[in-house]
Amino acid sequence: MNRTPETILGILGGIFGLLGGIFTLVILSSFEYIISGPGISTLLAGLGVSAILASTVGLTATVYINQKPKAIGIILIISAIWLLISISAFGIIGAILLGIAGIVTLIRK
Repeated sequence: MNRTPETILGILGGIFGLLGGIFTLVILSSFEYIISGPGISTLLAGLGVSAILASTVGLTATVYINQKPKAIGIILIISAIWLLISISAFGIIGAILLGIAGIVTLIRK
């Protein structure tokens, strides 16, 4: 079955998640280090790395969306939740796109 919409949504969600994770990792952790010291910047750096991992899992799952669509749909939804928990507002676009891709993958036959 042709799963082009899910693939496009998954790729876009992964890219937006990666951008949010990189933004959190580089910009915010540097800014917070200047303002409040090393404790908060270390936490933000860890959350940025977590967001990058979540986006990478989502992108990798998108590649295999035609082989096992049900399992990949679940992985995409988990990846969206993981991304949203990691960096909240900076990952909302990526999380929404990954979540929609996962739901559509599960619903379509």
